[in-house]
Amino acid sequence: MKNVWKIFQRDMMRVRNNVIALVVIIGISVVPCLYAWFNIAASWDPYSNTGNLKVAVASADEGYEGSLIPIEINIGDKVLSALRENTQMEWVFTTEEKATSGVKSGKYYAAIVIPKDFSNKMMSVFSEKVEKPEITYYSNAKENAIAPKVTDKGAGAVQRQVNEVFIETVSDTTLTVLQAVSNMTQASGAETIVDNLNTNLNQIAGDLTASAGLLGSFSDMTGSAQKLLNSTTEFLQTVQQQTKESRQTFQETSKTFSGLDDSMDAATDSVGTALKSAENVYDQMDQVISGAFSDESADAQQIASTLDTLAGQVGNVVTAYTSVRDSVAAVADKYPETSPLVDAIVVRMDTSIQQQKNLQSKLQNSAKGLRDATTDLGTARSELKDLAAKNRENMSGMSASYKSSVQKSLNQLSASLTSSKQEISSLLSQLDQSANGIYKLTDTADSDLSEIQKVLGDSGELLAEASDRIADTTAKLDEMETSGDFSELEALISGDKSAISTFLAAPVSLDTHKIYEIANYGSSMAPFYSVLSIWIGGIVLVAMLKVNVSENCTKGLKNVELHQIYFGRFITFMIVGLFQSTLIALGDLLYLGIQCEHPFLFLLGCWFSSLVFVNIIYTLTVSLGDIGKAVSVILLVVQVAGTGGTFPIEVAPSFFRAVYPLLPFTHSMAALRETVGGMYGMNYWIDLGKLAIFLGISLIVGLVLRKPIIKANDAFTEKLEETKLM
Repeated sequence: MKNVWKIFQRDMMRVRNNVIALVVIIGISVVPCLYAWFNIAASWDPYSNTGNLKVAVASADEGYEGSLIPIEINIGDKVLSALRENTQMEWVFTTEEKATSGVKSGKYYAAIVIPKDFSNKMMSVFSEKVEKPEITYYSNAKENAIAPKVTDKGAGAVQRQVNEVFIETVSDTTLTVLQAVSNMTQASGAETIVDNLNTNLNQIAGDLTASAGLLGSFSDMTGSAQKLLNSTTEFLQTVQQQTKESRQTFQETSKTFSGLDDSMDAATDSVGTALKSAENVYDQMDQVISGAFSDESADAQQIASTLDTLAGQVGNVVTAYTSVRDSVAAVADKYPETSPLVDAIVVRMDTSIQQQKNLQSKLQNSAKGLRDATTDLGTARSELKDLAAKNRENMSGMSASYKSSVQKSLNQLSASLTSSKQEISSLLSQLDQSANGIYKLTDTADSDLSEIQKVLGDSGELLAEASDRIADTTAKLDEMETSGDFSELEALISGDKSAISTFLAAPVSLDTHKIYEIANYGSSMAPFYSVLSIWIGGIVLVAMLKVNVSENCTKGLKNVELHQIYFGRFITFMIVGLFQSTLIALGDLLYLGIQCEHPFLFLLGCWFSSLVFVNIIYTLTVSLGDIGKAVSVILLVVQVAGTGGTFPIEVAPSFFRAVYPLLPFTHSMAALRETVGGMYGMNYWIDLGKLAIFLGISLIVGLVLRKPIIKANDAFTEKLEETKLM
């Protein structure tokens, strides 16, 4: 301890004997104070000087004139009038063009422009189509970081001013109308007017009740219509299903029509071919008969043989003709719709077949008679030629009749079937499409009817509620009329309209109770700037004073230890640091006049903060040399940003929130804030206790952990000196 005191005494003697050293010590003590005082004074009360911030205001509002309620209002003009009395900002009243250009040029920090339709949109609240008015706000964020925040508050104040002017004006107009009614009651008699009012209100209530009932009936009708619509939808679904089945059936029938058409064509061709072949046969038969009977060399046996041959040919014709006849008859059996035409030709074919059979029999009988010599040749020839001619004529007539009537009718029937098939197909397609369209329509209508029913029900409930409220009002009027006491009504509508409208514009007032109130912003910032200046003072100390003790300082001392050298030089640093903190604290209290509830504790907090900070900086420099000085500066930068000195730490990035409790500034500022605003419990002493922990850590580093790194630091210093630059 003796060596420590000797080292300190020698330091003080050198300062006392050297005027320059004394001046430097005084300068080192004063410079940190200037940093604190200038910053506190500059931020003493900035928000009370916002009246120097220029904010342009322009109003192009054309105003509003009511047609039903006798009201003329120009909210833009009223806002300008109110702002002329507002000293929160330096309001500059100008045009919209000059306002916007002034913000861009930096002449104004901000501009507020009220559009020409502002009043109209404000009063649209009483119309069916409500339009929300807007105030245009321009802000120049380039000029200053804080100014836009301040002007934003000014814009908010303008918005509140507009709301208050609007409500106050409308309320004042409404109360004016009510006072006119009050004057009428005094002139005409309150009982008469209340009686008329009561009668009208009862009528209105009755109408509302009837309307509510009518809407309920409409709602029930809508429900019934919805049920009917659902039934229609089910019916349409059934129709759609039946249409699909009909289309399938028609497709099968269409195949039948095609088969019928083919059958009729085949039958027509077969009948035509058969008739033509038969006609040719009978033409040849006439020639054969004539040739056989006219041959003089032929005997009766040869002629009989020729007749048998002809009889066989006629039999073949009969067989083929019968087959054709059966085919035609089968068409009628398969397709009954063709029976009228087919039956007619079948009858004629049966007659023709019978005549051909007669001819065949005659040929056979004639041949037999010639062989038996019982038949005369001339007679046989004549009879056979007549029968052949009749059959040929019959075939020819049947062919002509078939072509002119039957075949023509069959062709028309075929064409009719084809046309009918196409028409039925088109009809079924249209029916299916129509059903789909109607089904979609019913689906949409069902949704619309549900919504309409809901709206009607809600409207009916609202009308019924309005009717009940009017009934309550009429009941109160009846009580007034019965008692003859209209004082309550008259007091309501005949009061001070200015006071009432002002109350409605701002019905709620804010009763503020400030806990630990601080008079100005400078006093609030004093703990931060004071603590910051104390740390800066410590950095100035290690920059200007040597932390290492020379051999001359220890000359004559016995058994000097490192810890003695450490404390011997530290006492000098500590005394200068305490002198710095004393000047800072006394300047805050006496020169600037900050608010401080506990001045001595404020001074004590500055002294203890200086002791801790100077020791930390001294230890870093003794242990690490110039690197320690750099670390001290880095700690200063981190603590300025991460200790919540200017903004709440909660709004800082996550890194700073994490290191916040690990920094000395945090606890030093907290202790000084307790002395400025007011003490709460033991917070002040708790914060000083936390700050003492940093002092303990610093002493451990300076006295114990410093020894292992002294040699490494000396080698590092030698290398820097070899550069002749550092």
